[in-house]
Parts: sequence; structure tokens; C-alpha cells
Amino acid sequence: MAPADKMRGGEPANLILEGTRLEGDLHFTTQLVVAGLIKGNIRCESMLIIERGGRVEGRIEAPVIIVHGELEGTVLATQSIEIWSGARVAGDVAARSVRVDEGSMLTANLLIAADLPDRLGPPDPQSEPAPASTAGRDPVQSVTPPATETRPATPMSPPASFLSPGPARG
Repeated sequence: MAPADKMRGGEPANLILEGTRLEGDLHFTTQLVVAGLIKGNIRCESMLIIERGGRVEGRIEAPVIIVHGELEGTVLATQSIEIWSGARVAGDVAARSVRVDEGSMLTANLLIAADLPDRLGPPDPQSEPAPASTAGRDPVQSVTPPATETRPATPMSPPASFLSPGPARG
């Protein structure tokens, strides 16, 4: 095995090189290093490393995810995710441990918890709106949408923190 076939920790690695584009449901049993583009449902049983210039989009599961490039989608890192300077991560991200370096961009719904599932559940079905039935109605009759309540925008207050002083306890 050539040295390029082994990456971090001497483990064999799958290399997706710059200029390569993969799409679909993909499963990797060893470390995955992406410098190209992967779109789809991706399950990696080892470490996933996204290099600068690499991009991964879709439903992604791996124990450890290290991002130097771009990651977008529904992400489950059962151990940890590292977002290095210059990296971009967006979507829904769940991990037991998160590292975000200065100069990176994290725009995601982020869940950090010790009791995460080992696998992502099935994707939400893409539901299409059912066609409206016109039986028993005058076809010329218009439907007025329900009124929606509008509220003035209010600035968000910072969340309470265990570090901030709270009310005095007696």
C-alpha cells in the first residue's frame, strides 16, 4: 500500500480527489478524505476529512468529521466535529463535541449532546401539497387566505448563562 493510501493514524483511506464528483448513497468503512465534491447520503464508519476546496452535501454520518472545506446538510458526528479556520458548515449538525476555529463559518442548527443516536433516522418525506378538491364548490369562488398575526420585530436578548450573575440567593 502506498503512503498516500494511508492517512491519519496509519489507517487506509478513501481519497476523493479534486475534480472528482460523486452522487448517491455512499458507504465508506474506512477513513474518507474529500478534496472533490460528494452529494448524497454518506455514511462513513471512520473519520471524514473535508480538505480545502472539497465540498460534501447531503445527509452525512461519521464518528469524527474534520472540515477544512465546505459541509452542508444534515450531519451527525457521533464523536466530534472540527471546523477549522476558512471552513464553512451549514444545515442541521449534531455532535457530542464541537470545535469551531476563528475564521470559520458555522451557520447551522447545532445540537451538542452526549446522548446522540448512532445513526440518522430516515429523511423526512418530501410531501407535496394535495390538490384542492372543487367538488360541491362554485369553481369561480375565490378562497381568501387566513389572516396572519404580525408582530413587530424585537431584538433578541442574550441567553441566560451559568456564568452570568443571576438573582441573589438567600
